[in-house]
Amino acid sequence: MERENEPDNLDINDYHRLRYLGDNVNEILQSVLENIRAGIGLFEVGESIRALYLNDAYFQCIGYSREDYDKEIQDVLSTLLPEDAAGFLACISENAPKGRSIYYIIRGYRKNGEIGWFEVKGEPLENHIGKNPIYLTVISDITVEKESEAQVRELKQINDELTLQQERYKILEATAMGLLFEYYPEKDTMVFSYNLPGNKKRREVRNYSEYMKNSPFVHSSHQKMFCEALQEACKGEVDKNLEYLSSISGGGYRWHRTHYKSILDNEGKVISVIGRIQDIHEEYMEKEKLNYRAETDGLTGLYRKEAAFEKMREYMVEAPREIYYFSLVDLDHFKQINDLHGHQYGDRILRQTSQALSAGFGESAVIGRFGGDEFIILTRGLSEEEVRQILLKVREQCSFCFGTVKTGAEDPLMEVFEEADRRMYHQKALRKEEN
Repeated sequence: MERENEPDNLDINDYHRLRYLGDNVNEILQSVLENIRAGIGLFEVGESIRALYLNDAYFQCIGYSREDYDKEIQDVLSTLLPEDAAGFLACISENAPKGRSIYYIIRGYRKNGEIGWFEVKGEPLENHIGKNPIYLTVISDITVEKESEAQVRELKQINDELTLQQERYKILEATAMGLLFEYYPEKDTMVFSYNLPGNKKRREVRNYSEYMKNSPFVHSSHQKMFCEALQEACKGEVDKNLEYLSSISGGGYRWHRTHYKSILDNEGKVISVIGRIQDIHEEYMEKEKLNYRAETDGLTGLYRKEAAFEKMREYMVEAPREIYYFSLVDLDHFKQINDLHGHQYGDRILRQTSQALSAGFGESAVIGRFGGDEFIILTRGLSEEEVRQILLKVREQCSFCFGTVKTGAEDPLMEVFEEADRRMYHQKALRKEEN
């Protein structure tokens, strides 16, 4: 009967219509909050920030369980970086008396010691019990976006440096003097001509194919690539560059670039291959240095996560029939180490671990820092027991848990990682029970 007397144009958002939910409105609202995927928090702001309510998504966002977070509830600021905590509190102190909403991006510590980026949006609510302001906030984890932005900035900087280097070397190349050559396939003869001030010498090498087999002109590791490139140029039209290590007078090797081109007759037959040999050692080493910076973690010197997975895939493609073992290493109590001794000490532990892993596995593995306090390792030519013994030896220097999985070139690496992760956590649980 009561419903029949309501006007038809009643706003569906009118608060009093919540009476249709009956006496369970609090339980229903609680259920709604718990099922929202964003982190929702109700905070009282005084000299510190006290959590009054937090939904499950909040804990997923910050990487804590409810039990682990109990001691932090009275002072949420303790989980933030000190400089961010001060700024965040100042933002609230400025806006709360005026009843204004807040928006802030902060960095906080997750349970495992990693630093996360979080976006906080808050709306003030009236406090019916005390005098302190209360804010209803939505917290979003934007760590991936922030890390991507940082990586894009770093890669842009590296790319700008590479572009600058390339422009410099283009200018040098346009005015370069160097060693010119022309190869005649039918005669198997190579003619070198120097184009240097005061040096216009010409040298002819017959039976060049045989000469290359015994000549130190090209480093042994690049000789096959060099010969194959020349053979390709003799078969059809080619205009390419080739970079390789070439010997220099006085001994030793330097990086050189050869720009070579096939010369064809009217019938399309290759009659010669001409080119110029240029010393690019400084350019090449500078490029390698920049590439190294882009691919490696600045703290440990190991591959970054993305680069590590890429190198691992390449490593397995080199020898697809080999048996490989993938290991995930997770340092013990790393957050406590940071909290008790500071981040500089924690960084020292990370460097020590990376050095011990590199020394233990040597050239038989690709090793990367997965992030925070985790490392990933792919070995070739070692048995599972050998991998285990190396990890146990390294563990004498720094405490960690690990999971190891047998794998091969056909296995999806992320699935292998997930299995190693499960085994690592199983080992962590067993060690916890033992202690």
